[in-house]
Amino acid sequence: MVKKPEIEGMSIVLRGDFNPKIFQPAWFAAQGLIRNEEADEAKIEIIHPTIVVFSLDWLRIQIEPNRFYAGTNQSPYYEILKDLILGTFRILSHTPIKIMGINYDSHFPMDSEDAWHDIGHRITPKEMWNKVLKKPGLRSVTIQGERPDDHKGRIAVRIEPSNRVRYGVLININDHYELQDPESVLGCEAIIDMLESEWKASITRSQQIAITIFEQK
Repeated sequence: MVKKPEIEGMSIVLRGDFNPKIFQPAWFAAQGLIRNEEADEAKIEIIHPTIVVFSLDWLRIQIEPNRFYAGTNQSPYYEILKDLILGTFRILSHTPIKIMGINYDSHFPMDSEDAWHDIGHRITPKEMWNKVLKKPGLRSVTIQGERPDDHKGRIAVRIEPSNRVRYGVLININDHYELQDPESVLGCEAIIDMLESEWKASITRSQQIAITIFEQK
C-alpha cells in the first residue's frame, strides 16, 4: 500500500528585485489575478515599503525586497498557485528574477511510535552516534543531489519529525532553479517560462521522492 501524506503543500519562492508595496490584495484583484471578494476578505498582516504579508483562504503571500513567497496547503489550488505567479510576472515582466524554488512539503503519519522511530533509524543509523550520545535521534537531515535535467540548480530533500502530525514525518523537497548566465538576462521571462514548463514535472518528482523514502527497506 502506498503511504499518503496527511498534510501537504506547495510553495514558490522567487529571488530577485521586488517592490513589496505593489503587491497588495487590491492590486492582484485589479489585474484579475484574484476575485474582488477575495481581496476584500484578505487577512492583512503587514503592508510596509519593505515587507507585505497577507493571506486568503487558500493562499499565503510574503514579499520582501529580494524575496517573493507564495504558498498553499490545499492541493486543489496547486495549479491556481502556479497560474497566479505566471499571471503576476507576465504583467511585471521587467522585474529582475534570477532564482526560483518550487517547494513541496508533506507530513506522513506513521502507524505507531515504533514505526516512527524506524524511519529515523533507517535514514540516520545510530551505531556511530550511540558511542558519543545518549539515546540519539533524528532531528533534521538534508540530502542534496544534482538536477536530472539541463537546468542549473539542485534538488534538496529535508527529513525531520513533523510538528503537525502525531508520530509523523515531514518531507520537504526544494526543487531549486537558477539561470545559466544571470548577468545576461533582463527581467523575469526566463524564470517564468521555466516555471510554466517544469511545474508538472517538479510536482510529480517531488511527490515520488517523498513516497519512495517510505518504500525503502
